[in-house]
Amino acid sequence: MRALVLVAALGTFADARPAPGRRLAIDTPVEAFLPQFRAAISRVIYLERCEGGCRVNGGSVNDAKTLTSTIPSPGNYNITEFENAGGQSGAQADAEWAQIVTCMKEVYSPFDVEVTDVKPSSGSYHLAIIAGNPQEIRLEANVLGVAPLASNCAAFDNVISFSFSSAHRQSETAAHVQNVCWTAAQESAHAFGLDHEFEFVDGRSACSDPMTYRMDCGGQKFFRNVAARCGEEELRDCRCSNVQSSHRNLVALFGAGTSLTGAPTVTMTPATGGGPLPANVIATAFAKRGVAKLELFLNGFPMTTVPGAPFGANGQLEASYGLVPPATMPDSIYDVFVRATDDLGTFTDTPTITVTKNAPCTSADACLAEQKCEAGKCSWDPPVGELGDTCGFDQFCKGLLCRGTADLQICTQTCSVEDPLSCPQDMSCNNGVCFFTEGGCCSAAPGDWMPAGLLAFLVMIVVLGPFSRAKPFRAPP
Repeated sequence: MRALVLVAALGTFADARPAPGRRLAIDTPVEAFLPQFRAAISRVIYLERCEGGCRVNGGSVNDAKTLTSTIPSPGNYNITEFENAGGQSGAQADAEWAQIVTCMKEVYSPFDVEVTDVKPSSGSYHLAIIAGNPQEIRLEANVLGVAPLASNCAAFDNVISFSFSSAHRQSETAAHVQNVCWTAAQESAHAFGLDHEFEFVDGRSACSDPMTYRMDCGGQKFFRNVAARCGEEELRDCRCSNVQSSHRNLVALFGAGTSLTGAPTVTMTPATGGGPLPANVIATAFAKRGVAKLELFLNGFPMTTVPGAPFGANGQLEASYGLVPPATMPDSIYDVFVRATDDLGTFTDTPTITVTKNAPCTSADACLAEQKCEAGKCSWDPPVGELGDTCGFDQFCKGLLCRGTADLQICTQTCSVEDPLSCPQDMSCNNGVCFFTEGGCCSAAPGDWMPAGLLAFLVMIVVLGPFSRAKPFRAPP
């Protein structure tokens, strides 16, 4: 079941959506970057506030060590020091600068990188200048940031990105910090081959990802663990792939780090057990990078799933959600909890309560297909099926998804035909799920597909092979 009941959105803040401006990626030939003599890209992202001013050279190659960039025309340019939302620099801007550094560390924390505002004494690094205004390198006044993007979308060391802090004119500090952080995250990531994103493949706006131009939501932006279609003001083809997942690309480049934003918080009503199974369980949840989904677990399995609330002017605020247990759940004792999960898969569970729907079960015959009745509880055995294993019902699979043809059903996962990487190498996306590729273990024509429950109903069995058990079929919800 996927029915969202958004009960309340809590908290009020000033609108944090930024003023319009352009964040640019300049298509740059690979010859304009220093050759990569090391197999691994540098892990160091150096944030430069230009204390006392920075001198940048326009040239034919991008080399942060000599402060040379292909962005400005040939010549020498002076970039003024970082200014805060009030136009102050120096010690008066220290507090806001520290917030921007923290924001950048949080945004990049899921990856094995070091974000620092202390200049490295040696070695290669990525230089993110966060200071000045665009006119200082002869760009138009409405340019918020700019960086070179290699024509083959490769990652290169010693690239300079520009985020013009003085062009981000917002009087409210938190909004100014988030806006400058958005620009710095986007421009620095162009050095790693990332393109601009317009919408996720599920149709949602990519406004919560720093690689976006879109302003239909605000708040702090994070590299999202979901495939996106590319574009600025409208959709266009991505430069080097069908779609782009900014999070996945950065993990592939740097390896995984440890997110600094913490796990979601979640509470559940009712909070105490002993009564009947509620008709509607209320969960209140929040995550700094947003709640992706909430799941209602009954006796160890998620039976109701709702998506996180839409992102608004201040991101996704704490919100309350209604999770309705499926009406088809049999009479039984139930252990109940709610899980809140973010887009990285980090989750938090509420404390478990025990309730009863009408009466405890007395026989497996009264339970759902393949459930057992023990101590008055209808429940499935823990899932053991790995991706690609033969299955007969969803709850056999660790991914809780069993799909296939009339001849074969396997444990699988959802996918997008636009995203070749959404399935393992020996599988392809068919009807929204991964299945063996043509010529591999098995193949299927598009019209052959059916879910596990429907197949079991049609052939009057629940599970193939040694897992079968003679009992009337009663499909899970």
